[in-house]
Amino acid sequence: MKKSNALLLLAALTALPAISSCAAKALEKEINVVFRNEGEILDQGTVTQFKNVKSPVVGDAYIPTDFRFLGWTAYAPEELDYSSVSNFRSQYIGGGQMVHYMDLLPYAKDSSTVVLDALILHKDDIPREYHYAVVAWYDKAATSGVNASMIDTYSGMVSDYLTSEGVSEEDVNSVVFRGYAGNVGPTTGQILYDGDVDIMLGWGSVSNITTTGSIPEDSILESVEFPILYQGAIKNRYIHRLTDNPGAIKLMDYLKSEASADFFNPTPAGE
Repeated sequence: MKKSNALLLLAALTALPAISSCAAKALEKEINVVFRNEGEILDQGTVTQFKNVKSPVVGDAYIPTDFRFLGWTAYAPEELDYSSVSNFRSQYIGGGQMVHYMDLLPYAKDSSTVVLDALILHKDDIPREYHYAVVAWYDKAATSGVNASMIDTYSGMVSDYLTSEGVSEEDVNSVVFRGYAGNVGPTTGQILYDGDVDIMLGWGSVSNITTTGSIPEDSILESVEFPILYQGAIKNRYIHRLTDNPGAIKLMDYLKSEASADFFNPTPAGE
């Protein structure tokens, strides 16, 4: 190879990183995102195809009683679609979640800045999925005596019972057993926040969930002692009904049945 050609090749190879860097910069379009609550900017950042930002969370001091902070939306309040849960959830980014370039691109339009406002709604105005009944179970086996394996088996028993009672397949399939892990205070607080629990399974007495916990006493419509056998020892637990929904009443009846007692607190063989 001639010396002049070798020098040209070396120069070309040396320039490649710079060219690649320029090309990447050209592709790396920026969108500035501003997080705002009631006109006040709480945070902001820059998002590209290669860089995300984490959305902030609105503190409790900014949220009125019985209201919920859901996340961040580019829609004005009157533009929000409440017609279905899926439509509604597609209109906001949850607090504390990563915000990606493609999340913002539909709203950037002719501007390189997208303003996202805090979505804070009264708990009764939030679209929710339909459930025939929602049973919260205390996912702290050492205290409650209940674990995921037991709930998997018992939920099948509940489905069989409801079907035998003539409950529609759609309603049977919509029953939810939702575990809450942690201490009494945080778990009862999360139950209140979720706002859709009909029955609590595995927590302590009324005084326990209303003093150590945060369940309002006047929201407890029925409480029944519910001993649970776990690892050879009896756990003195309770079931609490929080709503008058038909599904909750029917499910509470089954929880109080002999079949449920035999499952959670079986009589030792030979007795």
